[in-house]
Amino acid sequence: MRVANTVDLKNRTNELLRHAMVGEPIIITLRGKPAAALTRLTESDLESFVLRHASAQSSADRDAGLWRYTSLKTSLGTAYVAYTAQGVAHLDLADSDESFARAVRRRFARPAMRDPRPPADLRRFLMAFFTSGAPFRGGVDLSLVGPFERAVLEQLRRIPRGQVRTYREIAAALGHPSASRAVGNACAKNPVPLIVPCHRVVRSDGGLGGYSLRGGRRLKQRLLELEGADLSILKVS
Repeated sequence: MRVANTVDLKNRTNELLRHAMVGEPIIITLRGKPAAALTRLTESDLESFVLRHASAQSSADRDAGLWRYTSLKTSLGTAYVAYTAQGVAHLDLADSDESFARAVRRRFARPAMRDPRPPADLRRFLMAFFTSGAPFRGGVDLSLVGPFERAVLEQLRRIPRGQVRTYREIAAALGHPSASRAVGNACAKNPVPLIVPCHRVVRSDGGLGGYSLRGGRRLKQRLLELEGADLSILKVS
């Protein structure tokens, strides 16, 4: 059993709860005693505290737009996945909880807190998605995405694994053949890359186009190669 001292407790609890508490001072107690008076706290004690706090704050969480997140190791790096009751709202590759939560706050103006007990179905769907390439079977929350961007993302989900489409083809499928640039912008702002496969959209001139996940074009090419896409028509090295 790992043991966390009071400094560890303070640091980790602040990291988990700072956004939910909206910056208010936190006095941590356990069984009615201030944490500062305790000398040894187990990790299960901390988890119990967080769960009790999360339950008590459920209404405040909804008001504050709190996102919960989990992470898992993949061949691409550590994937962080934020979600709501409606489904996955954001996916990114990050180096730490702190950097992911900070990026979520900056991009979406939403607080994010690691979920000590993420939904079992979500974990199972994510594991299948990353290990076997199976389609993601969970829900996706695109509530922060505008109508046109959402229409683009829905088109992207229809692109079969191992195939590519051009930005122009996606625009034409939406009835806006001259909106290639707008389609590209929607792909660049895709909040759930990989799950919504914007890496399968390329330029009409044979260029790969950009990619928002860490790794950029190099990662985009790698993903297409892993999926068995025919890259002979593209200008790639």
